[in-house]
Amino acid sequence: QFQKALDESIQSLNSDYEAKRYKNMALLLPTIHIVPEGTFYKWLKLKGKLGGQHKVPRLSNNREYLTEILEHCL
Repeated sequence: QFQKALDESIQSLNSDYEAKRYKNMALLLPTIHIVPEGTFYKWLKLKGKLGGQHKVPRLSNNREYLTEILEHCL
C-alpha cells in the first residue's frame, strides 16, 4: 500500500517525523489526495509563481497550501 510505504520512507529520512509517528502519538498516517494532472501547475500559476526565481514550497506547518489547491484548482 502506497500510504504505508510513503510513511515508512518519510520516517527513514526524518527522525522528528518518526518520533511523532511512534504509536500514532502526535501524527496519524499521511492522507493522500489524488488530483488531476496539472493541478500543481495550475496552483503555481494562480499564485503567480511560474518561472523566474520563485521557490516551490516544500513543507508547511499548516494546511494553507492544501486548502488553496483543493478550493481553487479542482
